[in-house]
Amino acid sequence: MFYLVGIGLKPKHITVEALEALKKCGQVFLDNYTSRYAEGSIEELENILGKKIILLGRNGIEEGFEQVLKDSKAGDVALLVYGNCLTATTHVQLLIDAKKMGVKAAVLPGISLTNILAKTGLDEYKFGRTVSIVFHEKNYEPESFHEQMLENKKLGLHTLCLLDIRADEDRLMGIPDALKVLEKIEKKNGLHVLSESKLVGLYAAGGKNEKILTGDFNVLVKYGEGGFPQALIVCGKLNEKEEEAVAALND
Repeated sequence: MFYLVGIGLKPKHITVEALEALKKCGQVFLDNYTSRYAEGSIEELENILGKKIILLGRNGIEEGFEQVLKDSKAGDVALLVYGNCLTATTHVQLLIDAKKMGVKAAVLPGISLTNILAKTGLDEYKFGRTVSIVFHEKNYEPESFHEQMLENKKLGLHTLCLLDIRADEDRLMGIPDALKVLEKIEKKNGLHVLSESKLVGLYAAGGKNEKILTGDFNVLVKYGEGGFPQALIVCGKLNEKEEEAVAALND
């Protein structure tokens, strides 16, 4: 059996269902390039499980996972994913591959960042398509995430912006970095969405050092004290209850 398991935002988010399944597995792997814990460590999770966790990078997941699926025909094997396990299309592809190979698979969901968005005071049903903001580099300066943010804004919807993680470089994008990328795109295209929007910053969401900060561009671009991982919300049109909740619940 192949288990695809969401492990939440910290070690104690592991579900009883997942814990029971993982204790049966001969091999337990972790997708170590798509995110990070907001609190705690993989060593702490290993202690909870009572077994070693094998870390896999992008190549191990996208190119070298066929052998793992083959092994799961002979015994239980699991892949752990931070947050919820089917947020990224990469993991959906693994289920498709397993199906084609005749491998039995089970999905055990976990707590995701999207499960706690309502803590900001924003209506969970008023979020549009989520985007991922990536570091701009020489000869690589995509703008599609800003274009989708604009589409959400036109519909009055909020945009959750996930921020780039470079696991091989141990480099996580912070909210100030993300805002500077968005500002660069807006200046290039003569746009002013950021200056016209309320912004919400999420820092170490789900962890003991979680912080939710509401403000305008100038407030969030200068705030560099929050924990990681971080995420940014560009608000659409707020209703009266959202206005009240955002002001009352956040810093």
